[in-house]
Amino acid sequence: MATRLQAARLLTLDAADRLDGGERCDLEAGMAKLFASEAAMRIALDAVRIHGAAGYSTEFDVERYFRDAPLMIVGEGTNEIQRNVIVRQLIDRHRLR
Repeated sequence: MATRLQAARLLTLDAADRLDGGERCDLEAGMAKLFASEAAMRIALDAVRIHGAAGYSTEFDVERYFRDAPLMIVGEGTNEIQRNVIVRQLIDRHRLR
């Protein structure tokens, strides 16, 4: 879980560094969003499994994370759209000239 979280952070920081440097970061931002949203869902699911039945209780933050994680996959552009953005950017950047 910590490895997925760190990887998502690093992808996000890479996109932010490119943007701060004045470069376009469509590809990097798409990769960061796709990976981070899927990592959030997987981490939340693993956390609920670790907590067992208590993971569904509103007394613990884990329940809210598990409930909110799917919104990251669907909201602000679904992961399928992000995959299309990534493919288009890869084709544009690596087009044979």
